[in-house]
Amino acid sequence: MKVGYAQNIITPSLDKPVWLAGFENNRRAETIHDDLYVRALATQDDKSTLVLVALDLIGFFRQDVYEVLETLKVSETFRVLSPHVVIASVHPHHGPDTMGLWGPDDKTSGVDLDYMSALKEKIAATILSSLSDLKPASVKTTSVHVPGLAKNARNPEILDDELTLLQFLNAKRENCPLVTFFNFPCHPEVLWMDNPHITADYVGYLRDEVEKRTGAPCIFFAGGLGGMMTPDVKDHSFEEAEFMGKKLAEEGLKALQITDHGQQTMVDGQSSIVSIQKKEIKAKLTNPLYKIAFWRKLLPDVRDKNGYIHSEVNLIKIGDLWLATIPGELLPNLGLSLKAQLLDASRGAGVAGIIGLANDELGYILPVEDFKYPWNPFKPGKHYEETNSIGKGVAPAVISALDELLEGERHV
Repeated sequence: MKVGYAQNIITPSLDKPVWLAGFENNRRAETIHDDLYVRALATQDDKSTLVLVALDLIGFFRQDVYEVLETLKVSETFRVLSPHVVIASVHPHHGPDTMGLWGPDDKTSGVDLDYMSALKEKIAATILSSLSDLKPASVKTTSVHVPGLAKNARNPEILDDELTLLQFLNAKRENCPLVTFFNFPCHPEVLWMDNPHITADYVGYLRDEVEKRTGAPCIFFAGGLGGMMTPDVKDHSFEEAEFMGKKLAEEGLKALQITDHGQQTMVDGQSSIVSIQKKEIKAKLTNPLYKIAFWRKLLPDVRDKNGYIHSEVNLIKIGDLWLATIPGELLPNLGLSLKAQLLDASRGAGVAGIIGLANDELGYILPVEDFKYPWNPFKPGKHYEETNSIGKGVAPAVISALDELLEGERHV
């Protein structure tokens, strides 16, 4: 196996208004507390090349993902390696509006088209850079529960506090990390709606701490953070964000240090342990608020002639780590069930994780039995998540597609 990594800063300039995404409208950024990044992790074996890209952004629509891929197709490196690419949003609530819902008022998009154009160029350049210097690596995988940091604000009794981990080590130098991968199901929203500072929230502190301790880069992906999986904090302060990030870093590195699970040297040409399978999905858009947003030109209307939105899921294998990519914010009961399916012994997974908001952002993905659209969506009460979902049909579409991919694994 070979591994490559690259990153670039994608923090917007404050020379003109930057509308912070998440929470509510008219949150204009005043300062930059810490930079936002695009980070790309490339993995390659003798059969496949995969690039996982993490964006410190609220969301990135499928059409934006494919604009990046179209840009990449002109590159000789990209054409030769033909990598599979997954671009996933980390979902901080203190970065620029990249979707359109958080402008100065509810009738005005907060998206800066110049920023989006430059952003896509940076993402493409970062992907190519990650593929330019692939190094032989071994891989170690594990997971650990980290209680007390996150809570489920919708259904407190359903909680996913599992931290999924992967670390690539230099195959030629023992115990020398190349890249560490963290995956945790919680909104990066320790800071709250009154915060005017651009920040990656607890994720920034997590990565900084991992990099300080390992001397190697860290990439983070959000898991099934719907529900609302949110930080369990009192003051919504930077001090609490720092504590949460450092605690996750500490527990994750401790778990990696004490486990030998999945560790093996993979030299290019000797073993095939990287794979990705994609399945297209479609679901009917029924949310009236989204239809209003289409009419106001806040969101891109990508419905087909029958009112369906098309997206995708992926099944990824890196060693014995199996990952399901989800085009939105999966509620934890669905996430827990899906990870249990991935860990089915007959399919060979040793560790499982979910990469949320991957190659799209369709909002919350709720179990059909929990989906109750409120009579007044402007006062949703306990059913806020339904007002930020394309509709009841998206969860069955996602789960059915992944079931098909997993069913195929039973017969391999």
